[in-house]
Amino acid sequence: MRGASTPLRGALLGLVLERPGHGGELAHRLRTRLGETWRIDGNDVYRLLEGLESEGLVACREEPVRGKKHGKRVVYHPTESTSAAVSDWMQMLLPREPVRRGIEAKIAVAREADVPDLRHALRRYERECLELAQMVTPSAGEPQTWTALFLDCSREGVLRILQAEIDWAGRTLQRIEEHAAKMA
Repeated sequence: MRGASTPLRGALLGLVLERPGHGGELAHRLRTRLGETWRIDGNDVYRLLEGLESEGLVACREEPVRGKKHGKRVVYHPTESTSAAVSDWMQMLLPREPVRRGIEAKIAVAREADVPDLRHALRRYERECLELAQMVTPSAGEPQTWTALFLDCSREGVLRILQAEIDWAGRTLQRIEEHAAKMA
């Protein structure tokens, strides 16, 4: 399991291993566990599930919808390979992906004429990070279960990364303004 979608693939496999589910339910569980900052799209989850199925890491079966006589849905179940794949993923060192990769690329090639657009992009990025940070709320008390502890640790990690991004964007804007003032 390698590539850009590895964290979602691993988390999705972990959820299937925990309890089988249909695509929409699994997408909802991912959003609940990982938080809104991940911006998980249901269509992406279905594509990931198709890939996991083709690799033999999940199996899908049509099952009746509870409470409906004729409705059926595809439910994803773990295979004999799922547990080992989750264990391998847990042991894998994942590269840290910078949140601001796109804005850093803009800064790296910016020209003096691009300063107004760069300011705008940095302010927008700072606002987006602030909005995302407001969605992340680590628990106030001591977690009572392993799941609650792990969720809280994940949320705290995301919040710290977002706070660092907000600080970086603000400092970068400040440096641009200071330099512009010197050049005037």
